[in-house]
Amino acid sequence: MSIRTIIFSALSCILLASCTNTKQQLKDEIDSKEKLLYENKNGRINTKLAREVIIHYRYYAEKFPDDSLSVEYLFKAGDVSVGIAAYDNALEYFKIITEKYPKSNRAAYSLFLQGYISENNLEDTLNARKYYNEFLEKYPNNEMAESARFSILNLGKSAEDVMKQIDGNKDSISEK
Repeated sequence: MSIRTIIFSALSCILLASCTNTKQQLKDEIDSKEKLLYENKNGRINTKLAREVIIHYRYYAEKFPDDSLSVEYLFKAGDVSVGIAAYDNALEYFKIITEKYPKSNRAAYSLFLQGYISENNLEDTLNARKYYNEFLEKYPNNEMAESARFSILNLGKSAEDVMKQIDGNKDSISEK
């Protein structure tokens, strides 16, 4: 065996070990930050810590895109982003899931959430309709399909108007 082959093999092993170590270190760091974020007892989210956790989630997903945890971390990044009212960021994370991981168990719900956030947090009924319709086209039998249909029918209506409509429907059913 030549000296080059030995050096190349040794460097490859070191590189592989450092990548594995980096991956585990990153998981451990995420776990530690999540624990701090979620142990908060006063009901208020620590925005600074939330942003740090989100950055770690995204970094992990970018560094290890084929790891099954990447989808979960992106989903959590979207969820935490909603918690700190960073709705555009949440949309971005959920979009990454639907586009990059369309076969994952989080893809359908991520698409639905894009509609929900657009409708309820950003008051963007045009995009909400687009996301809900795309959701129904791709996942017509999903457990959230009925909610998507209901939302499409009631886009732009106030909660009060929707409740009046529901109460009116109950009255007409009881009259029959």
